[in-house]
Amino acid sequence: MKKVKVVLSYEAEEVYEYLNKEASTSKIERDILDAVNKKTALIKANSYYRNPISKKLIPREYKQKYGVNNLFRVELPNR
Repeated sequence: MKKVKVVLSYEAEEVYEYLNKEASTSKIERDILDAVNKKTALIKANSYYRNPISKKLIPREYKQKYGVNNLFRVELPNR
């Protein structure tokens, strides 16, 4: 089985750290953090668990800033 590594952008890493910090006192942040952690585990278990974004719909900013050629999305519940 191929090992999957999930990498967060700098901005996403900042939000993830914020969620970790606030999760103990805020139900909304705790719910979002739990959803992100569950989806991360699903992606690691099955790398095909995601929805591809059409290449023509990938924002130019993402291509320039992150050097992406492919983009996928995972929906979080109630968000």
